[in-house]
Amino acid sequence: MQKPKPTKPDISVLSVEPKYIDKFWPLCDFMIAEALKYSGGFAEPRDIKDLLKKDEAQLFLVFGSDEEELNQVFALFVTRIAALPNYSQLEAIVCTGRKRHLWEDKIVNTVTKFAKLNGCKKLSFWVRPGWSKVSKKWGWKAKHIQMEKDL
Repeated sequence: MQKPKPTKPDISVLSVEPKYIDKFWPLCDFMIAEALKYSGGFAEPRDIKDLLKKDEAQLFLVFGSDEEELNQVFALFVTRIAALPNYSQLEAIVCTGRKRHLWEDKIVNTVTKFAKLNGCKKLSFWVRPGWSKVSKKWGWKAKHIQMEKDL
């Protein structure tokens, strides 16, 4: 039997509409639960699902194939549009995944385009420190850091 040939990476980003959240949730639930463990406990996965279903947040799924895996979910972003007094901004409230090198450019381009289409003037992402190493290539600047202490 011949060994299967490796595939060329083929990655896509899907913006999931609120009416399809239940359908896609089994692909997301465990990833969101894992990400929330590192996010200070601000929400439970069911809270995120409710925000998505009410169209108060947006879900972007990153899926595809690489040299090793076919038809996989590699990452997801959950964003929300914050209407601030002087402008709106797109905020990433959950960002998680693996093999970031495969999808980082596509997700940044996708959410940037989404933000512009929705009248946002800025992107504001709360992400883990690893993103600061790669974000400069997209023109990001570290303006603040978040310090945290539990009481």
